[in-house]
Amino acid sequence: MDICHVPGRFPVSTLRFGHVQQNPGLPRYQTSPYWPYVAAAGGLRSETDPSGPTYRNRMFFLGMGFVAQFFAQELKKQGWVVSGTCTSLLKKNELGEMGFDMYLFDANEPEPSTLEIMKYHTHVIVSIPPVVGIGDPALQHRELLRSSLMDGNLQWLCYLSSTSVYGDRGGAWVDEDYPTSPASELANLRLVAEKRWLSLGDDLELSTQIFRLGGIYGPGRRRVYNIVDDDPAPREEVFAYASDLIEKKWPGQIKQSASRSESLIGKGGRRGEKRVSNARMKKELGVRLLHPSYRSGLQSIINHMEEAL
Repeated sequence: MDICHVPGRFPVSTLRFGHVQQNPGLPRYQTSPYWPYVAAAGGLRSETDPSGPTYRNRMFFLGMGFVAQFFAQELKKQGWVVSGTCTSLLKKNELGEMGFDMYLFDANEPEPSTLEIMKYHTHVIVSIPPVVGIGDPALQHRELLRSSLMDGNLQWLCYLSSTSVYGDRGGAWVDEDYPTSPASELANLRLVAEKRWLSLGDDLELSTQIFRLGGIYGPGRRRVYNIVDDDPAPREEVFAYASDLIEKKWPGQIKQSASRSESLIGKGGRRGEKRVSNARMKKELGVRLLHPSYRSGLQSIINHMEEAL
């Protein structure tokens, strides 16, 4: 999963999910812009079900990183109780000031008390990347996880994976049913982690989904979804378009930082090329994208940038 940072200072702005189709059949407390990713994916119990929850929705992020923080902020605005883990006291304090209940977590030596806290949440998203030579750090302690989460309030488990599991397909279209063929050790570790989180979800009898994320800027209880836009493009094309936008707004800025950018791009090396389909995401989860193309997404970023660095 690539994360590309565009240099600049941004005003505070909110992510909008107003274009997401709602499912009128969901209970009221479950009807929010997030249910294309949560309820529609999971077949969760309704509020009126005696065996279901009667408390607020509670999300726990195992790994409050870049993606998780944006999602967590939006959930909090919708009235969710949001908790998560991080690995440093500085980060814990920063996220705590944002209103999140944070816990220090060392995946190599997890505190049983932190894992115990997870069981009192209704939803868990795992956003910890694999480590070469180790694999998924949290799954080193699978049995501890399983025993800690048994007989709790948890209804839904999600693992954030990457489209890198498809490997290099020479620009061909791929969807969730396409055979995986990871071309790197990290991509292979992602695929192994997917299978192990699905297995853990089965053991816990949870609705479990895998979301395969591209580059960042329904029936059954287990499902894999590609989380990408409608306009797959090579990284070089995206970088070129971003450069043009920056050059138009701040002439000469690209030339000043060209050597640094080329250095950063060069270090990335060649990535597996494929065009990833999001048809299942839109059909089964009812998602309508705010920015269907990287072009409109990058243009929106540029429009909100106050100045270049």
